[in-house]
Amino acid sequence: MSNNEHLPPPEDRSAAVLDYNRNVANRLSVTARKLRLATSNRSSLFKAVGLRPRVIDRIFAAGVALLTVLLLIVPIAAAVTYYGFIATDQYQSEARFTVRSSTPALGKDQIAKVTGLPTAKIAQDTQIAINYILSGEMTTALSKDANIRKIYSDANIDPLARLKPDATAEELLDYWRDMVSTGVSASSGIVTVKVRAFSPEDARRILEHVVDASERVVNDINNRIWKDVIETAQANLRNGAAQLQTAREHLQAARNKTGVLDVGGASVIITSLLANAQTQLLDLQQKYNSQLVSVSRKAPQMLVLGREIASKQAQIDDLKLQLAGQKGNRGSLADTSLDLSQLELEQTLAERQFAASVKTVEQVQFVSKQQLVYLDPFLSPTLPEEAEYPHRGLWIGCVVVISLLAWSASLGLLSIVRTRLN
Repeated sequence: MSNNEHLPPPEDRSAAVLDYNRNVANRLSVTARKLRLATSNRSSLFKAVGLRPRVIDRIFAAGVALLTVLLLIVPIAAAVTYYGFIATDQYQSEARFTVRSSTPALGKDQIAKVTGLPTAKIAQDTQIAINYILSGEMTTALSKDANIRKIYSDANIDPLARLKPDATAEELLDYWRDMVSTGVSASSGIVTVKVRAFSPEDARRILEHVVDASERVVNDINNRIWKDVIETAQANLRNGAAQLQTAREHLQAARNKTGVLDVGGASVIITSLLANAQTQLLDLQQKYNSQLVSVSRKAPQMLVLGREIASKQAQIDDLKLQLAGQKGNRGSLADTSLDLSQLELEQTLAERQFAASVKTVEQVQFVSKQQLVYLDPFLSPTLPEEAEYPHRGLWIGCVVVISLLAWSASLGLLSIVRTRLN
């Protein structure tokens, strides 16, 4: 019997092959459908078909896990741990004050004239007080008065909020500027100062020292103003006294040189002598004329009368020259009067300037007992009852939001890099 006798007919063989191919196609279709429904991830696909994932996929998976831990789990856990259990409560004390100017008894116009203190200087002094609060001099004063280094470096304070015990002056200043805040109202000029500390009592005590130190600064400004004003007034007084002394010496030297103590009195004397001499001259001339009728001109008595008339005329001419000199004569009373009048005028002006300087010094010494500028604290440092810092919920929420954003952005960048490397 041949082999052909055991084979099925050709029609039956074709049907069997067709059934086999159909079964294989159905199985492949079912497998592909399962793979599509199971996952679209290439790594899962490789696992589903029994293949090992590629190196880039393993790196991507490790990167996702690492970013999740570093950018999401660790920051949120650290924020919850620190702000929920470690962070020390901070209390805030508040005080308010203004920098005012007084109106002394001297009056507004006069005090501005004497001191040169304009109204705008009050705003400048307010800014000086604010800048002093935030300066290194304030930290130096507080280190001596309130011992802020010990307060802010206490071991009970959490490490992140604590001041280093060996902090430098610059580090202390930076720390202080984080613990204090200032503000000024543009309309009223009211200054608001807030100080934070880790206990209510420390916050209020530190702020009290801040207000006291600021008041001392304003008082120093007031003292420096009066010191400058008094020194200026006394210098003007010394200059006025020197000018008056010089004017008097010049006038005295001129009087000694001319021999005239008072021009008016000398003028009266010379005028009186001139009048008497002219009267005597008239008498002599009348006598000479009356005798000339009966006596010769060459008679001895007539010669004597002529000499007397000539002598009296010379005396009159000399008195006239002394009273009001003619050309070339600089020794007349008129010239002396002009020179002495100028010197007397200089002396009068020097006396008035000296009197004004004396009055100014007296006024300044009287008003200097009052303060031109002073600090008026109308709201004393408060004793806080509740801790205002740190804002635990706010900071935890911010950390969560920032971590989620950073984590999402990092995953996005990692996906972009993976896509380009494929």
